[in-house]
Amino acid sequence: MNLQFKLNCIACTTALIILSSACQQQAIIPLPIAPVVETPTIKAKNKLTAAQPKPAALVLAQAPAQKVLPNALHKISHDGIQFNLVTFDSRKQSLVVADQAKGPGTSYADAQAATDSLNGIAAINAGFFTPEGKPLGLVITQGTRRGAYNTSSLGSGIFYQTPQGAHLKRRSIWAQLSKKPPAELLQAGPMLLENSKVIAGLSNNNARVRSFIATDGNSHWCIGHASACTLSDLSKALTTLKIDSFKATIALNLDGGRSSDLWVSSSVNNGPLSIRPFWNKDVRNFLVLKNK
Repeated sequence: MNLQFKLNCIACTTALIILSSACQQQAIIPLPIAPVVETPTIKAKNKLTAAQPKPAALVLAQAPAQKVLPNALHKISHDGIQFNLVTFDSRKQSLVVADQAKGPGTSYADAQAATDSLNGIAAINAGFFTPEGKPLGLVITQGTRRGAYNTSSLGSGIFYQTPQGAHLKRRSIWAQLSKKPPAELLQAGPMLLENSKVIAGLSNNNARVRSFIATDGNSHWCIGHASACTLSDLSKALTTLKIDSFKATIALNLDGGRSSDLWVSSSVNNGPLSIRPFWNKDVRNFLVLKNK
């Protein structure tokens, strides 16, 4: 019995060892390992983002640059008015104020003399003046200020020139300009055109020859002489007057009548031209057109 019991114990022990070994082999079977996905760094993310094309809706189309307006003399009959206009581009030419500190006629006998003195290519008579020959409105020439702010209709607009370009505005702009006055400025009036519209209340009486300046509000400009007409007629005519690619949206009346004086040199296309009757009087200042 003892021998049989021992044999049975040995058999049981052997079976347990075999079973334990089988369980251990099953436990160490490796499980499948999921692949590791590396998270891109911030720098890598930026590169990926930059490489992606932007949606078409976010790409803003740039407006084409305005075509350069030729510098030329134009003789046009429009709405019963004979116009002599000098068109120019403020990116190529600029206007300067030729004022005479000692009064009308003391430095320049006429528009041609003012043009020649300043090496210009054209000139037109400019602002109003008192019977004593003093400016009737603000005048700044080469940084020197003369005259005084004019609140009448003859001072409703201001032309001024800065390094950034030429401008034509209502006189209220002076409140801003006075903090840092431009080197060239002229006050005159009345306004003839604004936002391409006729100015209400302009006189329909007293037809006379006129001088004026106009712009499209961008870089296209003209200085002009008009045959005898009223301020109202001139304003209406300018709303529909078009020269090549130029159409005025803002216009300012200058001194007229016996003060009107336009000179255009032969360096301007279709020039030369002089419009100054012998009965004209001396004037205080001119706007002289120069090449930049």
